[in-house]
Amino acid sequence: MTDYPDLSKSPDIQGIFFRGYVQMDQAAYGLFRVTDRAAFQDWLGRMLAQGQITSAAERQPDKGERHRMNIALTAPGLKTLLADGYIGESYDHSFTGGMVAPERSRILGDVEANAPDHWDWGGQNEVHGILMSFAPTRDEAETRLMDCLCANNGADCLYKLFGKLETDNREPFGFKDGVSQPILDGTPRQKRLAQTNPKEASLMVVPPGELILGYPDGTGTLPETPATSAGLDPDGILPTHPQWRDRRDLGRNGSYLVFRQLAQHTDAFWDYVKETATGQGEDTPVKLAEKMIGRGIDGRALAPTATEADNNSFDFTDDVQGLHCPVGSHVRRGNNRAVNIQNAGVSLDVTLRHRILRRARIFEENGETGLQFMCFNASIVRQFEFVQSAWCNNTFFQGLQKEVDPVIGTPRPARLGVEGIDRFTIPRKPYRRVLEKLPQFVTVKGGAYFFMPGLAALRFIAQTCRAEAALNDPRRAETPNIA
Repeated sequence: MTDYPDLSKSPDIQGIFFRGYVQMDQAAYGLFRVTDRAAFQDWLGRMLAQGQITSAAERQPDKGERHRMNIALTAPGLKTLLADGYIGESYDHSFTGGMVAPERSRILGDVEANAPDHWDWGGQNEVHGILMSFAPTRDEAETRLMDCLCANNGADCLYKLFGKLETDNREPFGFKDGVSQPILDGTPRQKRLAQTNPKEASLMVVPPGELILGYPDGTGTLPETPATSAGLDPDGILPTHPQWRDRRDLGRNGSYLVFRQLAQHTDAFWDYVKETATGQGEDTPVKLAEKMIGRGIDGRALAPTATEADNNSFDFTDDVQGLHCPVGSHVRRGNNRAVNIQNAGVSLDVTLRHRILRRARIFEENGETGLQFMCFNASIVRQFEFVQSAWCNNTFFQGLQKEVDPVIGTPRPARLGVEGIDRFTIPRKPYRRVLEKLPQFVTVKGGAYFFMPGLAALRFIAQTCRAEAALNDPRRAETPNIA
């Protein structure tokens, strides 16, 4: 059994990873493009020196604290800032290709109404990074954000987004959100859960390397991690890269961040279930909505062994047919808990290799409401994209046919003699219930892939212009070697 370090108070991991910042329930996000590399690096260096980029070592904010801030960068942003120190092949290839690459759009379901051409941000204009500002009020979050982005920082703010947390922790459709999250092995929370609820621990605990680079993952090996030039690190800020001894590890204590702005068509969702429900027995609007989501509206699990007080100590081995929680429901597609029912152990191992850590907030802008979906993972390909393509948008998921995730999937209506993919099956006895002609309830409005570096990696990035200048200084060659 591996003993993992407690990373939950690491001074090198950015705070948003471990902290939901629930006391900072308002957020302002600045999507920016670097225009002056040296000026931006100087600004970033000042931010770090002043402790403006907060780490997991900072305690969870209380009423006496007013602000938290974190930063993440896209592949074009890192390439701009690192120049020759950017080694593209060392990154997750989905990250380097970007969310809007045609092959990514196909597997993510970003087609037709979801196509990047229709997005409010991220589709047409190249984004270099995101600065995230959290505070108790929207005005404070925005003011702090703009103070930083307007401080001669060598970047243009392209878009501003605002998010919030609801006090009852419900998403726009009305369901309790964030009920099931992976827990990192080695943290105090994992240790408590192992003692109090071993069953839940077996379903929720993942090795650190599943979500944070630099540590063993579920296979016991280190996940691939971004590399950079050793020559740009004269002060030894970064550790040696585990794969290339002549390079430095830029990825340690960092994580890939997926950010997608999802408009939720709340009226259409509830109108559909109201019009579809027969009113007989459990065929009510709320019950149909709960079957589509895969949990009760109050967050309770639709599982035979789950109780009101214990909503996460269950798998689907005793619900093979989906009579309690439909096989094609949003919850079951997003976190199978059991992929291959014939071998529960292997099934669980497979599922745990595809977990993501969510940090979602609600947005309300220009008459639209929805989720700012954010998740962390060590591999965008293996985790977020796999869940989205192989589970949520898989039309033949676990024996189903011609249906996708009923909530976030991309349905296709019948046209020109081609059958539609727009139904949802609710297993029942003696006859199943099939909901037909599901409209699209969620539309993508923007998105990008980011890398959220550790604090040491940010300090390295902030000095690369100076390091390059020193390397190119002809006086270096004339300096005698006094040894």
